[in-house]
Amino acid sequence: MLTRTQPHPHHPVLIGAPRDMLAQRCPLILQRSDEDFIESTLADLRSAAGRAQLQSLRARTVDAKGQLKLFQPIQRQFHLALIEAWCDAPGAPRIAPARVHSAGLLLRRLDAGGRPEGWMKSQGRLRGWQSLARLGGAGRDPDAALRLERRATGVAAIDRQLAASAAASADEALEEQVIPLYLAPPDVNADAGKTLFYGLVPTVSGDLSEAAPSLGDDADQRFGPDTAAFTQHLVEALRGEGQSLPFAGQALRSGWFDASEMPADLPPPDITTAQWNALKDPGSSDARAMQRLLLLLRQLSGEFNAFDGGKEVAALQALLRAIRLPLVLQDGEKVARTVVAFDFLRDATDLLLAKESLPRTVEMPSVFPALDAATRQRLKTALHAAMSARFSAMKGRAGRFDEPGARYVLRAFVRLKSECGQAPRTVWSEDSEPFGIAAWYEGAGAPPVQIPLPDASDRSLLKQLKPNVAFVVPPSMQNLLSGKTKDLMEGKGSVGTAGLSWICGFNIPIITICAFIVLNIFLTLFNLIFGWLFFIKICIPFPKIGNKPPGG
Repeated sequence: MLTRTQPHPHHPVLIGAPRDMLAQRCPLILQRSDEDFIESTLADLRSAAGRAQLQSLRARTVDAKGQLKLFQPIQRQFHLALIEAWCDAPGAPRIAPARVHSAGLLLRRLDAGGRPEGWMKSQGRLRGWQSLARLGGAGRDPDAALRLERRATGVAAIDRQLAASAAASADEALEEQVIPLYLAPPDVNADAGKTLFYGLVPTVSGDLSEAAPSLGDDADQRFGPDTAAFTQHLVEALRGEGQSLPFAGQALRSGWFDASEMPADLPPPDITTAQWNALKDPGSSDARAMQRLLLLLRQLSGEFNAFDGGKEVAALQALLRAIRLPLVLQDGEKVARTVVAFDFLRDATDLLLAKESLPRTVEMPSVFPALDAATRQRLKTALHAAMSARFSAMKGRAGRFDEPGARYVLRAFVRLKSECGQAPRTVWSEDSEPFGIAAWYEGAGAPPVQIPLPDASDRSLLKQLKPNVAFVVPPSMQNLLSGKTKDLMEGKGSVGTAGLSWICGFNIPIITICAFIVLNIFLTLFNLIFGWLFFIKICIPFPKIGNKPPGG
């Protein structure tokens, strides 16, 4: 009679931070600023004294909310995760490295409800952040093939059906991106008397999700077409409430924009004195109506791409074409006239915002009429759809760490080699403390990068600074820059397309000096508004190298 051989039982395995460095079952995160931090970390892991020294390098910086904060490489800070694997048996001996099949680290994002998401790929395509519920939970293996292998029954027909079902399921094909965990060299583990792993914690990434960008999963609740936030953001005409228009019955003039937005001492040449006086007076009804009209045009052209979009704005364009704007009856007219709202708004945008010349006269309607409830609802829906499409085009594909204020956790795993033909067994750590990632512009305590400037008073030195960068200047810009500086500062410069192109050479250190001087001028000016100079500019004197002290 044949009997099945029972596999030799192994002790359960536990993983977590190195036990004499942090008594937690989660990865230990170090913060290093030295260049050879991996080599120095491995050297310190050999001894108890070295590991005690590493404890002082544990990541401890917190943000204003008291949450752990990691930094980016641009801030010259690096983060290393350490774990140890040991047997859950009397004496807690370390596991034999030969038993390890592989190890990895998972960096997961927490959604608004604190639920973990993994950075996923499927069939060679990045799918971005996806809920771990799609894998079956946070403890499922990130490798799709291993998940399927563990479901195998040993019956060929059933296993083929399982494989076919997995291939047809988008969730079954998802794989969570794994950060490599490396087994410490044998001599390091031997000296430490531990089985240690280390891995670099990424805080930047060039990965871009291939999923279409959107306003977010809860966008309909926060900024959907029926929310107060979205409705109140719209100008009156787009809310369907009706909106007065300036200078009704008069021909549109491009100078209205300049007079309203950038008033000068003299009126633009194409507007009347009465119009100029009305637009200069912020309390006049025409001035207020002009501001609302310009906002209407900006929203339609900028936020909703109503005039240059494709099929994504077809519904919005159809609604605007169905709206008729009443025109003022001119002398001798008795039959009411109207203009299609879309045509008027498109022409007004070209004339007022884009400063384009039109071959026809555009007459200002008397009012943008109020709409009935059903049309208002359709208009809001069409506007929201157009804005969502515009957002997707502007936002582009989402990066791994693009979400400001996102929280993340680290979780490590070790796969043990298969026993008696079984699939490799995965052992998990607990989640690390949640952390955020500092924005690139935040300071991390590292000394600032020094940029020596040449001495602008040393003419002999300046003569040696030959041009090392050149700009190709088109005729229009050359014509502008070749005029009088005083005219240019007063906004009287002129451009033209006639003339020659130029190539102008400059020296980058000299450009840096100019930029430094301009920076200090503008810092002083903006300090009147923000009061920031005390925090962002620190100057410390020091003796010039090579100079003898006075009397020396």
